[in-house]
Amino acid sequence: MKTAPSIARIDTFPCTYGTDRERMSFLYVRVTADDGSVGWGEVCDSYGCSYAGVLAHLIDEVFAPLIVGQPLVSVDLLADRMRLFTRRRLGDAWIAPQARSGIEIALWDLAGQAAGRSISELLGRTADHVEVYGSCGFLEEGPAEHHYEVIRPLLDRGVRKIKVRTGPEWHSDLDTLRKLRPMLGADVELMVDASETYTLPTARALAEALTEFDVRWIEEPLPQSERAGIEALVAHSPVPVAYGEHMFGLDDALDALRRRQLDVLQPDAATAGGISEARKMATAAPAYGVRVVPHVCSGPAALAANLHLAASVPAIRLVEYPPTLLPVWETFGDGAPLGLDSIVDGTLPVPTAPGLGVSISETACADHPYEAPGARVAGTTTGLPDRFVGDR
Repeated sequence: MKTAPSIARIDTFPCTYGTDRERMSFLYVRVTADDGSVGWGEVCDSYGCSYAGVLAHLIDEVFAPLIVGQPLVSVDLLADRMRLFTRRRLGDAWIAPQARSGIEIALWDLAGQAAGRSISELLGRTADHVEVYGSCGFLEEGPAEHHYEVIRPLLDRGVRKIKVRTGPEWHSDLDTLRKLRPMLGADVELMVDASETYTLPTARALAEALTEFDVRWIEEPLPQSERAGIEALVAHSPVPVAYGEHMFGLDDALDALRRRQLDVLQPDAATAGGISEARKMATAAPAYGVRVVPHVCSGPAALAANLHLAASVPAIRLVEYPPTLLPVWETFGDGAPLGLDSIVDGTLPVPTAPGLGVSISETACADHPYEAPGARVAGTTTGLPDRFVGDR
């Protein structure tokens, strides 16, 4: 019988890359086995990994010593080891599960390579292609014509679901959306991301206004921590409400599902604790009549991990696809192509190579050293410190 490889070392690669909109940071994780094989993972904090240096230090100091030297008999066993050894000190939310996610994905990559099968094949692959939706920018960033030019390449590849974002000046955002809607065509479905911007009264008003556009969901209208307000909104919202990119595992998801605090669940394998934890979240949702659409807003390893998640859970039919990250995927990713040319009839193929099917260019990481964000507010174009803390 072949002996399972043991984990020889874990290395972190924090990077910063300038996109057309802003500078974003990313954190890639490399796990090396004693047979020389290498697995790659990635950490996401919902928008790249803004404080990648902090998460890298957490991996280096806390989680790597728990995993190095351990045999790779079971990914889930090693994931539990990381969680159980630290949950009473670091908790089960935010940076701890985010950091664990990067290692867990890399361990699955190694396990798949050792078995000669893709991650989704190991888990039980149910789909070879996954439909994607275009996750686009804030409506405040330009007129309708500007947004159409951003969206058009996606439409040309058969994408028929598009998400746009509203900000504090949501009335003017709706004016822009009103002009953009007919440009897209009647067969294109719309979603709106509110990025935790509003209070409950404003979220209710915006949800009511969005019925004009027949949107499929409004995403994170209130801050994730305001659970009572979210519950009140979901109970009476005329449009479905989506949450999940700031949820950290099955317990978090079950709490929201039982309290009816969402209509669409958006787990992210690079945020929630890894692929296995995101699968647990996703498989729990259908019993509550809740749709599952994974969140993706990071580098190539995170996208690949969520494609394998989607391909192994029958309830998942759709995955987020932000075109602003196309240059990031091209710069850092090797292996399965993830760009626009790979989209056929609105679907993206799930990687088929053993493991994750995507690796990270260490040369690209060296060429894009990490820069701490300092006073810059991540996820904004203007840097307003109050961008996500209330109404106008």
